[in-house]
Amino acid sequence: MKYQIEAKPYGSYDVVVCGGGTAGCFAAIGAAREGVKVLLIERSFTIGGMLTVGEAGITKFSEHCRDVNVYKSEVLDMLANEPKKVQVVGGIAHEYVKRMIDAGTALGTHGEAGSYVFTDKAEAQWVLMQMLAEAGVEVLYDTRVVLVNKDGDTVTSVVVVNKEGFCEIEAKQVIDTTGDADVAALAGVPFHKGATAEEVAQGYAKVEGEMQHFGTMYRVRNIDYTSLFDYLKANPDRFVQHEFGVMSLENVKESYENGEMCVFRIDLKDWSPVHGSYYVQVYNLPEKDEAILLGPGCGYHNGNGLDARVISDGQYFLQNGAHILTEVLRARIPGFENVRITYIPDVGVRETRHIIGEYRMEIVDVLSGKDFEDSVACGGHPIDIHPLPPEVEHVDLNHWRFHIPYRVMLPKNVENLLVAGRCISATRGASGAIRPTAQCMALGEAAGVAAAMAVKENKTPKAVDVQALRAKLAENGAIL
Repeated sequence: MKYQIEAKPYGSYDVVVCGGGTAGCFAAIGAAREGVKVLLIERSFTIGGMLTVGEAGITKFSEHCRDVNVYKSEVLDMLANEPKKVQVVGGIAHEYVKRMIDAGTALGTHGEAGSYVFTDKAEAQWVLMQMLAEAGVEVLYDTRVVLVNKDGDTVTSVVVVNKEGFCEIEAKQVIDTTGDADVAALAGVPFHKGATAEEVAQGYAKVEGEMQHFGTMYRVRNIDYTSLFDYLKANPDRFVQHEFGVMSLENVKESYENGEMCVFRIDLKDWSPVHGSYYVQVYNLPEKDEAILLGPGCGYHNGNGLDARVISDGQYFLQNGAHILTEVLRARIPGFENVRITYIPDVGVRETRHIIGEYRMEIVDVLSGKDFEDSVACGGHPIDIHPLPPEVEHVDLNHWRFHIPYRVMLPKNVENLLVAGRCISATRGASGAIRPTAQCMALGEAAGVAAAMAVKENKTPKAVDVQALRAKLAENGAIL
């Protein structure tokens, strides 16, 4: 059936940022600090996305090393004295995290942002709200983009729906930070969903269109860490180094006792509630008896985040899985006897659309650490997708970082649209390293500054002087 709607005028802005999650907040702040009029549209009542309601923590600010001793001495310990030597993300993202670490509402490493930063959830949202207000960003909550109007290859306005009905918002520049490239898709930008046939042949997926599974990282309290560490020391086969935050049990205990970030895994072996999945990941929090957990039952393998029924099924499955896992931990692992769940996030979607942009970032770009003349952000996160070809999964990543070019945010076919976050122009393999939160924050800032420059110079984002953009980002403390 066809329906006719009438959208009332809602105002005109220099930059409209669609999606107030990990990339969107920093895009909005970055643009507003350049002196342009910015509107941030968020579909829920909470900004921050995976930083806040998603409980995913902030990762990764530092270079990666696979060797535990090298990682401690040459990365983690370096954060105490010369953090800029090993950090890969700066700018607004670093400013945001430091505000919380200095206030005691986030855990870092030696007072700095390192591999992981986990936060007080309410404060993580409040600091973002303050920074948006300080920059002069107008935020529109409970609002979702449903249509895009164009004049030729230029977006002229977006149509949103909220409690006021359908509203039309005019924009000189638009930034898509929806995570799913919703606005780009509505605007006619080409994209692919999940894995391509080529990536299946290369070993990055089993079938074409396959998407990474859903996940949830949930919050618990009443952990007795002293009993837990004593148990793991007496049963060393139960302790497993975290794959990305590489720490020995001794490193973990020292960091916890010093009020710093620690990450580790527990091997459930034959106690696991899910066949073939055994490791529980533990991330400590500012409150000494709390943790974020991720483990068996916290993943849903039919991860199509563009299918409403699949998302709805996943919501129940993940909530149920978190409760089952918690019961297993209570019954089997000392230190967890009195643990209780305090928050389980909504479905965490890892992958949907990948836009086709002016440059498509490949896995070789990531693994080789290739630099680009138009690099606007860096990353240090390993490739976090499954499956992975063996030659990629076991590649040496000591003191490793990669660079992200500006062109991956410039979609084909539309001139005044930038795309930031996990749906940029990249292969599935490359996206496995780019989609973590710190990298999305850095890309958001770059997109926001670029959009503001385009407005002030009356240009399209593709015509912006990239070296001038890089200079401005560097001046603001970004790492390129």
